[in-house]
Amino acid sequence: MWQFQTIRNPSEASLWFSDGLPIGTWRGGKGVSSRLIVDGEGFLDVTDFQNGFPSGPVMDFVDFNGADFDYTPNPTASFDLYLPGDGSFTVTAVATGVNQSGQLKPLPVIAAADAAYLDTMIAGKYVPYQNIPDAPGKSFAQIASLGAQFFPFTPYSFQLAMSIYDWTTASFTRMVLMKIFEYTGIAQTPLPLDQGSIANAIWESNWNTYNPSDPDYMHSFIMTPASSLADVQSQLAAVATQLQQFSDVENRLLAAAYQSMPRTSIVDQPQLFSGQMDIYQLGMEHFGIEFLQCPLNAGPDTLPLQIDFDVAIADYIQPGDTITTKMVWSFGSSMAEAMQYQNGIVLIANPPEGAWVWDAASYITPLSDDPSKIEYTFAPGTSFVVQSVEQTQNNGVDVWVITLLAPSA
Repeated sequence: MWQFQTIRNPSEASLWFSDGLPIGTWRGGKGVSSRLIVDGEGFLDVTDFQNGFPSGPVMDFVDFNGADFDYTPNPTASFDLYLPGDGSFTVTAVATGVNQSGQLKPLPVIAAADAAYLDTMIAGKYVPYQNIPDAPGKSFAQIASLGAQFFPFTPYSFQLAMSIYDWTTASFTRMVLMKIFEYTGIAQTPLPLDQGSIANAIWESNWNTYNPSDPDYMHSFIMTPASSLADVQSQLAAVATQLQQFSDVENRLLAAAYQSMPRTSIVDQPQLFSGQMDIYQLGMEHFGIEFLQCPLNAGPDTLPLQIDFDVAIADYIQPGDTITTKMVWSFGSSMAEAMQYQNGIVLIANPPEGAWVWDAASYITPLSDDPSKIEYTFAPGTSFVVQSVEQTQNNGVDVWVITLLAPSA
């Protein structure tokens, strides 16, 4: 366990911990990472590895954004923190006088226009997903309270919290489809869309109430219930530009929110797992289009965005390759969970080399519509290094397992 005994803060920047507890609280425990938020400057992640050194001898140490202090064999450790006001910090161990300095992790940039746009979508009841059938959900008051806890540094804390909450509902389908079916290699604003594939995916949805005859499902796409594929195509053509703007705004807010959430230590979660494709009407031929490296992104935009899985793994998803996601990726904490969602593919993410926390992954369950849904997310534009690609069996089920190295930030 550890505690800040004193904090010198000459700029008088406001300080918060994302756990919502007072600054002087004793924190930590094996693998627990706590995030200090310094208003206008950045984040300090303090991670306790009490009896939890990932490899080698058992020892106790606390990490401050990469600055480590060994406190073996004492049960607790006290520190003095100096925040000069320039985005740096210095930590001093009270017991030894040893000090180390480092840099705060940067705060995200949040556009006022994005927050205002989301407000209009909330007013129109496009956000959050309406009448969620299979989760307890959260009230606006609960979402606002959590926003104030996790994002106190910005006047747009509610919008950041709402963007994460909306992602955990069936709205994630809209956010995924509008990203993976963009031709990102064509220099055009807005990016061209594969509207045919988007319409097919909307029409073919048939999970629970999430189908084209359901008013709430279609409302999430700014549409009304449809009786045919042609009906979906016609409606999509009328709202595609608005849907794309909607997607771009929400994804920017999601990226800012993910950047701001407290980190998870690699002791707490040594690996993360994801079943793909996790939208059931999408098949393995859609996996390869999730990445900026897919050659089909360059068009022509008359060519549907789908690529044989065998072609993708033979071309740009090979060991040593870097792949960059076009959309949010969600992971869980176990292979068993990933197998429940897989449609032929399981991803295993390994933490960045030499890091003590998952810098690019955010644990978003506290803001979820379902508190039992364990979820870690990577923002759009996250790059991974492919470590291995192999076909195997899991409990008698044939599955392709792709192992990835996550980035350090």
